Amino acid sequence: MTTVALNFAAVRRRIRSAFAAYLFARTIRVAEQIILVPLFLSSWGAQLYGEWLAVAALAGFAAIANLGVGQAAAAEVVLQSTRNELGKASRVVVTSLVTIVASITVGLVGLGLILAVADLRALVGIGLDDMPTPALLVVMLAAATLITFLSEPLAGTLSAAHGAAVPNAIAAISKTIELVCIAIALRAGAGPLAIAGTMLAGAALNVTFHVAWTLRRVTWFSFSVANFDLEFLIRTWRSAAGFFLIFVCINILGVYLPRLLVSHSLGPVALATFSVLATYTKTARNLATMTSQATQVEIGRLWASGETKNVRRLIRRMLRNATLLAAVLLLAELVLAPTIVPRWTGGHIPLDWALMIALALVALLGCYVDGVLLAASALNQVGLIAFGYALGLLIGIVGAAILLPWTGHLAIIGIGLLLPEIGGAFSGSRTLGRMARQSK
Repeated sequence: MTTVALNFAAVRRRIRSAFAAYLFARTIRVAEQIILVPLFLSSWGAQLYGEWLAVAALAGFAAIANLGVGQAAAAEVVLQSTRNELGKASRVVVTSLVTIVASITVGLVGLGLILAVADLRALVGIGLDDMPTPALLVVMLAAATLITFLSEPLAGTLSAAHGAAVPNAIAAISKTIELVCIAIALRAGAGPLAIAGTMLAGAALNVTFHVAWTLRRVTWFSFSVANFDLEFLIRTWRSAAGFFLIFVCINILGVYLPRLLVSHSLGPVALATFSVLATYTKTARNLATMTSQATQVEIGRLWASGETKNVRRLIRRMLRNATLLAAVLLLAELVLAPTIVPRWTGGHIPLDWALMIALALVALLGCYVDGVLLAASALNQVGLIAFGYALGLLIGIVGAAILLPWTGHLAIIGIGLLLPEIGGAFSGSRTLGRMARQSK
């Protein structure tokens, strides 16, 4: 009993240090939105900013090239290293990196072929009259997104060796450098092409920092190509498929499809309004989810060590703290919205209360879904959650596509985005129940 208590005390210390690193990283992310939105609007105006968002939404679909291998590898390397299977852990990381490089190459080539034959303006649904070289912008923004996938298995390696604080501190530092460079460029009058180049350089810098720190601090890891292990891909393809589905739904379809629906139906100014209010409410979700993210690695460690009772205890505490924090932050955001939003956007963006409330509900329920998903991700058991979320997203997007042009109300998008969170919460609760039965 004393050993378990000591182990759990060490777990809490690592969680606190990881939370501090996540707080640093999330603060930078929040600062990015707070600083960049008014900078973009004041430098470019709502019209050009809306066109930029539409082009970025199209580029975001390149992230489909993420096969889920990096996320599966990040969880697997924690489990294997905890079991002292260091050779297997090293093979997992090398195999995932080689696979990700291949998928990035295929993704960029495929995107180039699509842009060569497709009408870009028809795809985004607006004229792009003020957007220079939109096809090149799409490729650069897509490359910036794809390169970041290389950091996933490396972050898992650093988390396994030293805890989650290290990779999150690296991500925060590289994002800070990128943010400062973008802000300076916008102040100097930089256009979309220069900003896209800065984002691409920032993504490359992040991966470079991860590589350098992994080689320096993880003594058991070897970058040898001889460590490529096809068996890992065969063994984890189901987990990778689940990660891939949930990634596509949350980070691509759930983000960019609503934006493209708004741009096609209501134009770039409405798109800017939706994006700004979605960013505003999602800030509370992101801050609250830090408590779940800081706990994820420790869930995997405890599970691999056989301490299943402490796993259940840790998950319950994590979900309670994250949900309560999200509720408090969202309430504060709604109360302060009439003051903050007009000043934040310089009066360019109107305050749509129906959309705001719908997006706040999405953020609150989504915080619970994030916690459940992170717990399941630590054990590579995300398949059921991915299915429930994807089904809800399909229903929500189809409904919004039908109703949005007919009603012309942005709140329809917010209501549609609530359905995948409901599906994820239901299937996530089922997954936690199954994990509890397995541990018994």
